[in-house]
Amino acid sequence: MNVAIISKINLFEQPEQHVLSIRTTIHFDDYPSTAGQAYGKIMAYADRNGLLFSGGPFVCFHNVDLANLDVEMGFPVAKPMTGEGDIGGSVIPARKVVTGIFLGAYTDTDPLMMEILQWIAAQGYEQQGGIYHYYLNDENRSESELLTQMVVPILC
Repeated sequence: MNVAIISKINLFEQPEQHVLSIRTTIHFDDYPSTAGQAYGKIMAYADRNGLLFSGGPFVCFHNVDLANLDVEMGFPVAKPMTGEGDIGGSVIPARKVVTGIFLGAYTDTDPLMMEILQWIAAQGYEQQGGIYHYYLNDENRSESELLTQMVVPILC
């Protein structure tokens, strides 16, 4: 299996981002099926309403309790949206983030996350909020070609 951290860990100012998303609490083992259903539901909503996304899918892990994982799955959109049912429209505020890009299977991203968290501590920053994964290409590729941008908001 070919996995790699393919970017430096960087500090960025992330602009405000409008999103359509579904937030729920699950057991981590249920994440793949829950995410697939959530992304499908949001894509169907966008199709029905003639909406285009402004980027690829993301997931935010709002906590690290694997038995009661607070997870939000969604897509960025260009303008404020309201959604319907369990699809909500919200705004990820402008903020400072630490980020890196991983090449390989989604399940193998932990080494990059550990490096990012160590980098944050070494710089004297503090994590603020959930951990985001932005999926930069589609899952119809081999695992060795998947790109995931990992984003951690910080206080500095």
